[in-house]
Amino acid sequence: METPKAFAVEIGASWKRWAKHRTDAELDEINARLRELVEGFGKPHVHAGLGVRRLSESIFEFRVSRGLRVVFVFIKPRIIRLAMCGNHDDVRAWLKEND
Repeated sequence: METPKAFAVEIGASWKRWAKHRTDAELDEINARLRELVEGFGKPHVHAGLGVRRLSESIFEFRVSRGLRVVFVFIKPRIIRLAMCGNHDDVRAWLKEND
């Protein structure tokens, strides 16, 4: 049986700008949820718990909390690039600029 290959997580160009507005507690929670995402991406039952949602062809989001979402780009075959984090309105505005 072949061991599943891990995802590589990259930091996108705009990630630092968005992340600097987050508290240490929020960043810790983002990291915890990101670990869950890396372990479960591609498994629909895990997606449900993370609130993973496809926003466009290769852009997805996952929920950290009710008001905080992380947008990432899935680059085949196994790369997740963090793009931004913010609330629902921030995500919509970011998508208008970047989609």
